[in-house]
Amino acid sequence: IAKMASDMEAEANVETLVMAKGFAQCVAVIGGDSINVVVDVDSTLNASQIAQINTIVFEQTGITPDKTVIIEK
Repeated sequence: IAKMASDMEAEANVETLVMAKGFAQCVAVIGGDSINVVVDVDSTLNASQIAQINTIVFEQTGITPDKTVIIEK
């Protein structure tokens, strides 16, 4: 139960911080040792935006970019 609560808190933190970077919407879902991040974008993400998201994910969860899937909506 504690792990689930910790994951939920980390997901909320990632969502809030990604939206603070200018994305309209964000949903983060942690599954084991990986994470899926869905962001609402008008066009394709550029390298800088991907790096920002990966940095936020790593700082909040410790999950590395190779285990992070960013999905554009």
